[in-house]
Amino acid sequence: MRLLIVPMAAMAETSGPFSRCRLLAESAVAAGIDVATCIAEDVNYSEINDIKNYSLDVPAPLGMPEIIASKVFPVAQKLGITSRKTVKSFDEVLWFTGNSVYSYLVKCVASVRKAIRSFKPDIVYSEFSIPAIIAAKLEKKKLFATVSYPTQPEYANAPKLAGGVNRYLQEKGLPQVNSVLELFDWADECFCPSIHELEPIKKENVTFCGALKKVYTSEQLRNKIVVYMGNGTVSAAMTEKEISRAFIDSEYEVYIASKYLKAKNKGNIHVAPRWDFNELLDEAVLFINHGGQNSVVDGLLHGVPQMIVPGKVFERRYNAVSVAKNKAGIIIPHRQFKADIIRSKAEKVIASENMRRKASELGEKLSSQGGVDIIINHILKYDI
Repeated sequence: MRLLIVPMAAMAETSGPFSRCRLLAESAVAAGIDVATCIAEDVNYSEINDIKNYSLDVPAPLGMPEIIASKVFPVAQKLGITSRKTVKSFDEVLWFTGNSVYSYLVKCVASVRKAIRSFKPDIVYSEFSIPAIIAAKLEKKKLFATVSYPTQPEYANAPKLAGGVNRYLQEKGLPQVNSVLELFDWADECFCPSIHELEPIKKENVTFCGALKKVYTSEQLRNKIVVYMGNGTVSAAMTEKEISRAFIDSEYEVYIASKYLKAKNKGNIHVAPRWDFNELLDEAVLFINHGGQNSVVDGLLHGVPQMIVPGKVFERRYNAVSVAKNKAGIIIPHRQFKADIIRSKAEKVIASENMRRKASELGEKLSSQGGVDIIINHILKYDI
């Protein structure tokens, strides 16, 4: 059995797709499946030991020339310039990151097809990768895909942004789509790394698998506040400034993770490009994050109530509302991301036994669905 895994690429910091691909790849190898990846070496990439990676281009935002984007975009990210735009659908995410731009599709579908012809997989797995979906269709390969509730076209879509994709589909003799998101419906099987309480998708080919990774929690002294804002509306610089002002010299050890900040330690405030979230969240009383799916799930797995600042991104807003509705955390509008407000609301969340209990209950449900083993079992069904 051979599996080719292809995640969505981006110049922006977005740890979800790559981290899920790494976990799936390593788990598949452990189950005796021959695995290869086709992953762009973007800001989120790191080598996966003993797994061959086929090359893939990094998309340039809005399809701008790569040499310009590579110099301008990181600066714009660090300053928070790119985060000022309101993002209303996953169509817009794909367009803004360059993933649905015609010129990128031409290059990257060709690259994925080349990988397919070289590796000869039985199944192609798309982690929100549009080129992988199209390439699998053209090469007549069985297709699996990750999905989420807010990336369904029924939730939100932008048909006007499907022009580049439809141009390419027409050239290849494939059906046109109203929204790029309809391509996910081409998958033979889809997997949602969540639970129905958080993402109520109702489609026959979608399997809920809960949290992909296994987390082993233990009773620890909880005295930490963990902060991860990723590529969000609140810039890295503002995150460090306001969080530091809110909690400096408090009783909590505060850990801020951002690839756009320099590592430092100032009293009880600790900053680094990345931390071991599994370790820190096990000792955390509060998780302040941007509402990305991975962050939300990680926090719940460790039973940590959350303070979510989703900003202007539709998916993160959905996730934030979902957590708040389930009484496992609160939402802070990005305009209220100020030290005094953060400190005041944090104290209320930390003091809430009900929020801790609700977070733990959701975490237990996420842990009980089967995780990545569900996907592996579905893959092995086709091992004939």
